Amino acid sequence: MKKIFSLLLVAVICSQGLNAQSSFTISYPIGFPMGNLSDYIGAVSYRGISMEFNKRVKTNLDVGIETGWNVFYEKQAEKVYTDGTSSISGVQFRYTNSVPIILGVKFHKDINDKGLSPFGGLGLGTLYVDRSTDFGLYRISNDAWQFCIRPELGLMIHAERGVGFLIGVKYYAAFNTDDLDAQSYLTANIGVVFSNF
Repeated sequence: MKKIFSLLLVAVICSQGLNAQSSFTISYPIGFPMGNLSDYIGAVSYRGISMEFNKRVKTNLDVGIETGWNVFYEKQAEKVYTDGTSSISGVQFRYTNSVPIILGVKFHKDINDKGLSPFGGLGLGTLYVDRSTDFGLYRISNDAWQFCIRPELGLMIHAERGVGFLIGVKYYAAFNTDDLDAQSYLTANIGVVFSNF
């Protein structure tokens, strides 16, 4: 957990460096587990935050960095959990904390006189995953850094100069490591964009 707070603190410090032709987005992501993550936790996640720092490099092109935090949780009825050659039976409380650190590009098109900007983007980076299973007094934990590809689609609504709103979807496709199977999920995001362009 300390690692997650440290990563978010670094993101906040980076936001202080906003300069000409840049933007800061903070959004609320609703997470839908996919693939191996949905095999472990099937419940939708309503716990999370996402932050982006983007710099405009061309009229319709931004580059930036994204980080955030998604928490997936599910209570499982009494089951047997097997780890290697050990097995434990009991009610399980399953948690997966996910922190993406993504470098990305975003292509957008302004729709004249309507204040709307549809966009699409692609990002590459890493996904830090901290998975734990609690059985009463016992906890089995595992964490890993996984390579991640993150495509996105969305719409930005310009309310007034310097402020806008964002709705969109992102898919975090992570890859297997020796420590943990690939952990992938989809998020639906609603957010606020602060920009100086």
